[in-house]
Amino acid sequence: MPDRSQLGLARIERETVQERVYGVLRERLMRGGFEPGQKLKIAELASALGTSAMPVREALNRLTAERAIEALPNRSVRVPALSKDSLQDLMETRFAVEGLAVARAASNMTPDTLATLRQFIAAQSETDAEHVSEGSAAQNRAFHFAIYRQSGSSVLVPIIESLWLQFGPYLRVASDRFDGREGRGTNFHVEIVDALARGDGKAARAALESDIGRSFDLVMTDQRVWQQHGGAA
Repeated sequence: MPDRSQLGLARIERETVQERVYGVLRERLMRGGFEPGQKLKIAELASALGTSAMPVREALNRLTAERAIEALPNRSVRVPALSKDSLQDLMETRFAVEGLAVARAASNMTPDTLATLRQFIAAQSETDAEHVSEGSAAQNRAFHFAIYRQSGSSVLVPIIESLWLQFGPYLRVASDRFDGREGRGTNFHVEIVDALARGDGKAARAALESDIGRSFDLVMTDQRVWQQHGGAA
């Protein structure tokens, strides 16, 4: 059983501290573990992870370069609170980049990959039914990146990861608003897999855009986001 702090972060083994601190924080951002606008304190993170300040500072610098967090004038950092215009820009960019990846993947599908994708759908349906948002988010990401890796592109996947990092803090907002029970959470995933099985990249891309767009719409129409986190309407 890993030793966990009150922040829910597992302590880091010394021999891999620098990379693992970065990996833990990056993973937490991508799955919605930090909120939009939340300030991140180096001392607090270092204490939670059981490390010195240096590897945390280095990890935050890397995440700032990836636009996952932003530096403030007082040398602190925070999770960005995006405006609606910025979210719209991010959504359209995800349509373009992830759409290209899924269209390419349609030409590279194998029976094993399709079987794996269907397993992810089944697993996500179970977590959706129990309303386990973090479990559902993990299955959702595994599903998408299994497709993107099948695109055969070494360029697209890191770009997509960067885009997911920027939207990650809003995942919980979307999850809280969306009722994924009775298959509603995976309906577009089923459409994507059916299209991929036919080798129909255009249909797979359209279903992907519907899937991505639903999450953004849930966030952009939630007035609490703009009231609580200061995003510009």
